[in-house]
Amino acid sequence: MKLLLRLIFLWLWACLGLTALNAQVSFPHKPLKIWVGYPPGGPVDVLARIYGLRMSKNLSQPVIVENRPGASGSMAADQMLKAPGDGHDLLLAPVTIAIIPSLLQKLPYDTGLDLLPLAWIAQAPFVLVAHPQLGLKNLSDLIAYAKRHPGEVNFASASVGGVPHLAGELFNALSGAKMTHIPYKGAAPATSDLLSGQVNLMFDSVVSALPYIKAQRLVALGVTASKRINALPDVPAIAESLPSYEASGWYGFFVHKDVPASTSQMLHQEINRLSQSVDVDRLIKSNGLEPVVTSQAEFNTFFKAELIKWRRVVRESEIRAD
Repeated sequence: MKLLLRLIFLWLWACLGLTALNAQVSFPHKPLKIWVGYPPGGPVDVLARIYGLRMSKNLSQPVIVENRPGASGSMAADQMLKAPGDGHDLLLAPVTIAIIPSLLQKLPYDTGLDLLPLAWIAQAPFVLVAHPQLGLKNLSDLIAYAKRHPGEVNFASASVGGVPHLAGELFNALSGAKMTHIPYKGAAPATSDLLSGQVNLMFDSVVSALPYIKAQRLVALGVTASKRINALPDVPAIAESLPSYEASGWYGFFVHKDVPASTSQMLHQEINRLSQSVDVDRLIKSNGLEPVVTSQAEFNTFFKAELIKWRRVVRESEIRAD
């Protein structure tokens, strides 16, 4: 009898092991979906389609890009988290995913607990540009001038609570300057007023600002990345003057926290392989972004630090969402 029970136990154990192995080997066994919290045609959507097309070919399953705009991208995150946590649903999100928990009163999920950072794929530093009439040549000039004229120096941004706005608030906090934020409804009118001298400064995308810097219509004072960038090698990183400063845009994939470790690791490796391929690298750069490849643990550490940093900036600056 004991021998029979032992044989039955071994048979059940073997069946369970085979079932788990088959489940692991068979992933993905249905179409995958990449949730995007923004309309088609924007940078997040473009990146999702770049990766989705190639993931579909490599994983032998259709990959659908599901656009669900609304609430600064949180609607897409909510929908992804409501799907089964088996790895077939992914979220592609920009840095905003780390900011909105501090701006919105209530989210239907816990960003830091429910989302599992999967793969960091790209970043986009900004450049701090000034109108030439201020006569500023570097960051030291700006900090000294702003301290002598508290509240009189202003900087434009396309919206309240976006990275260019928070980049300025972080600069204020770390430098002791007291610059005033001037919000606009979009980057175009903000840039127009900066070029005409109606506003003093702006944390702008490198791609947008570069032609004006080259034409000497704007003065580049510093980049928001942690180190100098290839597009502007002679422009110092703000971190060279303010060591802990960093305020770049970035993009990454997330999955549900319940996705099995083996599945998330397989997806992470697949995305990293694509990021390192020649054609994806070229496409990311052609969209004004810098490719990023890290371990999953490194992205997780970075994401948690971003949540803490932007929470502190929003709280100390008393920013309220539009």
